[in-house]
Amino acid sequence: MADEKHDGTHKEPLGPATPDDKTPLGDTPEAHDEITPHDLPKDHPGREAAEEQAAESPDGTTRGDLPDSRKD
Repeated sequence: MADEKHDGTHKEPLGPATPDDKTPLGDTPEAHDEITPHDLPKDHPGREAAEEQAAESPDGTTRGDLPDSRKD
């Protein structure tokens, strides 16, 4: 059974190495990309920028300084 390839008929995922053509290498679709300023300590060098960016967002989160190709 361990030799079977995942063909979409099994309910369980393959695990942390599940192939995904939409997610950049090193990223995982299970992780969220947003943070709130409260995720960073008050003395963190990026906290002020996170607060400014989150203030512009309706849900108070930010995806940080991403290249334009990743802002979707």
